[in-house]
Amino acid sequence: MDKHTVPVRDAIVEPLAARGIVVEDITAHVAGRFRTLTVVIDLDGTTTDPVSLDHITEATRIISETIDDLPLFNDHAYDLQVTSPGATRPLREIRHFQRVIGRTLAVRTTSDEEFEGVLLTVSDGDAPEAVFRLADGSERSLRLAGIAHAEAVLQFK
Repeated sequence: MDKHTVPVRDAIVEPLAARGIVVEDITAHVAGRFRTLTVVIDLDGTTTDPVSLDHITEATRIISETIDDLPLFNDHAYDLQVTSPGATRPLREIRHFQRVIGRTLAVRTTSDEEFEGVLLTVSDGDAPEAVFRLADGSERSLRLAGIAHAEAVLQFK
């Protein structure tokens, strides 16, 4: 984080959390006279719904109102961009896995084994575990610590 993003994060986390919105990342970019503040949001782990345009609109309004008085970019004009992490972002946190329950994931384990499976459940606790239904109908449990990389598989109907 840099001097532009720390005060923004401090200001927006609580008002967004009150609406079930989580701040994933904040970046500030300066290129000559152009300045952009990008805020990546997601929904909390209580829903598997995708981030909708309504969520983006609500978050943009909250962020804009909240940071309006902050002295960002030495008070130069900037563009505020609010976006979601995308459908195939790498899954890293328990919340990320909770958000994609019911979807097919491509998984690479820490021992370099690869498989695809429908994520059935994710346990919370000291050693969180995910349960997948594989293509042959069997189930496989795997601790999240044993997952090197996981992402949702896009399926077109």
